[in-house]
Amino acid sequence: MAAVEPFDRVIVLCERLAEATRLGDVEWGTEGEDTYVWGHDEGVVAIGTRDRDGQPPHALSIFNGEREKVEELGSALVDDDQPAPWNVPLADLYRVARRSALHADEIIDALIAALPARAAARSEA
Repeated sequence: MAAVEPFDRVIVLCERLAEATRLGDVEWGTEGEDTYVWGHDEGVVAIGTRDRDGQPPHALSIFNGEREKVEELGSALVDDDQPAPWNVPLADLYRVARRSALHADEIIDALIAALPARAAARSEA
């Protein structure tokens, strides 16, 4: 598992950022097609898909405050074509970042609220 060590801290960042996003502590924005960004004074994290199609492989880039790329990590196959251990954290971060940037939860809540009350009562029965 030596291939994981250089990316351990990046994986931790992905996992913590995904959790903070789920909790509503972090909001993402969009940048270009299929790229979602979150920034702080110290730097910026961008995640998207390599082919810009919303499907794996995913690509993560980390930039410093001057917007210079300092690290990157992408979905990969390792050790006899096995998925890399960081593929799942990248995919999870991509999903929550996309939902946050596109305000998916707010849109879904608004659509549910727009339905007649009778439809809500039937779906709960």
